[in-house]
Amino acid sequence: MAGRRRLSDLERLEIVRETRKGVSAQVLGKRFGVTPRTIQYTVRREKLRKRDSGIRTAQIGTTVTPEELRDFEALLGRHGITSRSDGMRRLIQAANGVFQPDEHLADELKGFRAALNRVGNNVTQIAKRMNEANNKGMRPSFGPSSLGQMRSLAGFVLDFADQVDLLTRRRTDGISILINEAMKELVDGEE
Repeated sequence: MAGRRRLSDLERLEIVRETRKGVSAQVLGKRFGVTPRTIQYTVRREKLRKRDSGIRTAQIGTTVTPEELRDFEALLGRHGITSRSDGMRRLIQAANGVFQPDEHLADELKGFRAALNRVGNNVTQIAKRMNEANNKGMRPSFGPSSLGQMRSLAGFVLDFADQVDLLTRRRTDGISILINEAMKELVDGEE
């Protein structure tokens, strides 16, 4: 191998092109008179250059309600951000861990959802059996107190569902506050 040699821009582009075709760093190193490690650095530097120069290669999308979109656009306008794409990009870059999942909360919500489904299924089965008995002209062997208990159970299920919903909303509101703070810091930091 020759001593240290500086690669031209055209050589770097050719190295990247050849690497994409599957040519090994050893072969390219011999061809261009540099070490295989120089070839690897050249390819890596080109990837970083593309990333840093703003060439975007991935796209994300999300579906929101008209109200959520209106609120998001109003927030962007207040901070002088002109496009949704730029706002999302800045939000992602400024997140700094805000979107880390809350494993404990996720486990609790899964448990609540499973319990709620079980109770809901049981209430549905009771109502189904009552309707079947009523359609056959049979009067169930339970009285008004049993009906009151079933109504209480249905109320409990609905209250439980409301509590799960409230827990989720509180977590979402907390994340929204952190996101708003991150965006404000990002916008205030630009001069």
